[in-house]
Amino acid sequence: MILFLDEERAYLNWIAHHRRGFVLDCLRKPTKAHLALHRATCLEVKHNGSKRTHWTTGRHMKGCSLQLDELKTWATEQTGSEPTCCAQCAPDREPSAQEAEAHLTRLDRELLSYVLDIATCHLDDEDRAYRLTVGMVARCFGKTEGQLTASLSRLVDDGLLLILGKTKPGQVLSPRCGVFPTAQALRTLEFYAGFGDEQIEAELSKLGPD
Repeated sequence: MILFLDEERAYLNWIAHHRRGFVLDCLRKPTKAHLALHRATCLEVKHNGSKRTHWTTGRHMKGCSLQLDELKTWATEQTGSEPTCCAQCAPDREPSAQEAEAHLTRLDRELLSYVLDIATCHLDDEDRAYRLTVGMVARCFGKTEGQLTASLSRLVDDGLLLILGKTKPGQVLSPRCGVFPTAQALRTLEFYAGFGDEQIEAELSKLGPD
């Protein structure tokens, strides 16, 4: 969990790069009356160029984490009460596959589509071994691994891709890292939309991710 005080730029940078994260909106001296949880993508806590506001200045601060329960626990310890959940972004509800896709950039969508195409080719013909790396994706798109790292990382943060191999935050992905779709990604395809969790996991196991 990170608390942002008088750090507008750092806070806006965090939510921009952690779209699967959560934000606790509260006063510097937390009170039950002003204690709300949001998704990092929620417009209520996201930079809006049309107005000026205090995100982490004045009387305000923000708590950020990739774990919702971590923010709930901190809020309860500070005020003796659980925070309310934003009705607009519903942070306590698992987003649907369609909602997860809604904010992807054009390149994000093209990368996801490509990975799913390769994966479904394997799933349709299990005799074909699945192998897809960051380097292979970069060559297909005519780009460098560095040019794709931001988009691939966003897809990982959104729970749509799994990157296997040695990776470090803020560094270019290695061309040898494996690229796999997740259960959430498969559900974006009409054929798999109605599959149960066990069916989806069984399909994914055929791709061989560890």
